Amino acid sequence: MFVQITYDSRACARITDRDIEKITACSLSKNIANDLTGFLYHDDQRFLHILEGPTEQVSDAMERITGNPMHHSLKVRLMNRGRERSFPDWPFGTLAATDPELRRIIRNMGFRDVFDANVLDVIKIIKRVAGRKYRMMTSLEKQSLTDARRIIRPKIPLGVTEDILDFRR
Repeated sequence: MFVQITYDSRACARITDRDIEKITACSLSKNIANDLTGFLYHDDQRFLHILEGPTEQVSDAMERITGNPMHHSLKVRLMNRGRERSFPDWPFGTLAATDPELRRIIRNMGFRDVFDANVLDVIKIIKRVAGRKYRMMTSLEKQSLTDARRIIRPKIPLGVTEDILDFRR
C-alpha cells in the first residue's frame, strides 16, 4: 500500500534553474534509498510536489520538506492511499512551468496554469507529461535511472538496522 501526497508552497526567493538542480541532487538519492517517487512542478515563485511511496517514508520526507527554508506556506492539497504509483519510473522528476508540452495541455484544458486546476486534474496533467518525457528518453537515460536505483537502494529492508545504526536522523 502506498500513500501519495500533493502539496504546494511558495518559494522564499525567486526559483532559479540552479535551485532546481540543487533540489534534484539532494532529493534523488534520498528518494531512491527510501523507495519514494514523484514529480516537482515549479514556476519562478511556487512549487507543487506529488510525492508517493510507503507511508513511513513519505511521512519522514514530509518532515524534512516542511523544515526546508527554501519555501513557506506549505499546503497539503491531497493525500490518498493506493495500490499503484502514478510515477513509478520517476524517483524525482521535475517539471518547469515553461515546459511546452505542459503549457499546451493546460491551455487545451482551459487553465492559465497548474494552480488554476483542481488537484486531481493537476495529477493527471503531470502524469501525462511525465509519461511522454519517459517515452522520449533514450535507452541510456532510462538505464541510468534503473542503475541509480540498484546502486543507491539498500539491499536490506529499512527498519531495525537503521535504528541500530542511528540513520533515521
